[in-house]
Amino acid sequence: MAAAAGQPTSSRIRGSVLPARIPARRRLRPAPASRPAGRDRRRRGAHRSRSLIGKTAHAVTHLPESGAVVGISRSRLWIAVIGVILIGIVGINLVTVSYGSMASRFETQIQELEQRNSILRSSEAAATSMPRIRNAALDAGMAVPATDEIRYRSFAPGDFAAAAQRLAADGG
Repeated sequence: MAAAAGQPTSSRIRGSVLPARIPARRRLRPAPASRPAGRDRRRRGAHRSRSLIGKTAHAVTHLPESGAVVGISRSRLWIAVIGVILIGIVGINLVTVSYGSMASRFETQIQELEQRNSILRSSEAAATSMPRIRNAALDAGMAVPATDEIRYRSFAPGDFAAAAQRLAADGG
């Protein structure tokens, strides 16, 4: 007996609908004959990173449900775990603060040394200034030659040996 066009069939009454036709199996396309080597490497590297990310995400999401975490959280060991974590956090903060204080101490020392350097440079400039040297030379009885009286001397290689012999003979 065929059902009328407006009446439901027995399969619809039970809640399951049968497909009108069986889906055909998908045919896989054959792989291309040759692929560039660079692409394969990039794809494999991307697949590895995706795999690593997926494994990490899986481990992190299932960590609260692991037997070790459940066992620790139901025992008194949980207090010790939290204590160790807090001690670690406090230790990290102390190290950070100590590095900050050392850095500020070094900065202060650097500023002091820069000030000392500038003071030493100014005293060196005053000690080697031309007027001071001129006055010291005049006090020692030296005279400033005129520019046309200045002569530069040159020496031959044997002159140094002769001068050394004369100094040795004079007892100098």
